[in-house]
Amino acid sequence: MEEDNKRNIGTKEYSSAILNSIFEGPENIIAFSLDRNYRYIFFNQAHSQTIKNIWGKDIEIGKSMLDYISYPEDREKAKHNFDRALSGENFILIEEYGDEELSRDYWENIYNPVQSGDNVIGLTVFCIGITERVIAERKLKQSLEEKEMLLKEIHHRVKNNLMVISSLLNLQSQYISDQKALDIFRESQNRAKSMALIHERLYTSRDQKKIDFGDYIQTLANDLFRTYVTDPNHVKLNMDLENAMVDINTTVPLGLIVNELVTNSMKHGFVGGVEGEIKINFHKVGDEFILIVSDTGVGFPEDLDFRNTSTLGLQLVNNLTGQIDGDIELDRRHGTQFKITFKEQYK
Repeated sequence: MEEDNKRNIGTKEYSSAILNSIFEGPENIIAFSLDRNYRYIFFNQAHSQTIKNIWGKDIEIGKSMLDYISYPEDREKAKHNFDRALSGENFILIEEYGDEELSRDYWENIYNPVQSGDNVIGLTVFCIGITERVIAERKLKQSLEEKEMLLKEIHHRVKNNLMVISSLLNLQSQYISDQKALDIFRESQNRAKSMALIHERLYTSRDQKKIDFGDYIQTLANDLFRTYVTDPNHVKLNMDLENAMVDINTTVPLGLIVNELVTNSMKHGFVGGVEGEIKINFHKVGDEFILIVSDTGVGFPEDLDFRNTSTLGLQLVNNLTGQIDGDIELDRRHGTQFKITFKEQYK
């Protein structure tokens, strides 16, 4: 019997030591327990010191915590939270204390019901000081917002610079009488516009690294259609586009590819009054994007190797397809169809 008593006493002392190591550990952790009448069953030194610092009172076991809270609105708020825990609910609240912005303290308060069998006999609250974390998170958020604004400004300026280049090319083209040179200027102007449109989309987008590429293709293709197709009754433009978000590392080269292929169809596919249709399809299948630009015009010359040509447009298409690690195929069976497949680039 004496040995059992010694063993029980030792066990209680050990348990007490464990509880003390938990509750009297870090200074930024406050812990206390209340019974169903909000009376203290336990509190650690940090909680006792906090109450004394705030309300100038020494707390005691067996006294209601609500009696120590001076302001009625604070007392009512505390009672509401205690009652939630006493109803059997576990929950966490982020709460702030203090009137001035610079002197506020932030706490993560964890409310746990204490149960005996099926009955809730009290509650335990752990309050973890998170002021430094909150301040750090706010500084990080502010830094991210500043960087986002800077990135928007960069996209805006790049777009403006590209539009200036496009305007200068347009002005210069008015003094050119040679048709081939004029076509070169116009194509260069459209290339600058296609890139400017991407940066315009980026600085107006919430996501500074991606744009809705289906929407981009629609705007670009309609602009090119108005530029090159003089009689919309002879050539139709049909688009089947998915509103897929594409990363900036892919959108710039891909935008130029679309520009070159659509321009090629509009300029060369319907010479001599040939009527027909231009189709643009863009979809994502699994982790792969598929872009198809086709026309029902005169067809791509049989004796021309599109992978080895002297024309700048197709050279750009091949080089840019390689840049996005894509594959390009040409189908001549029903007019001209270019199919490009690629996966998103992350750099």
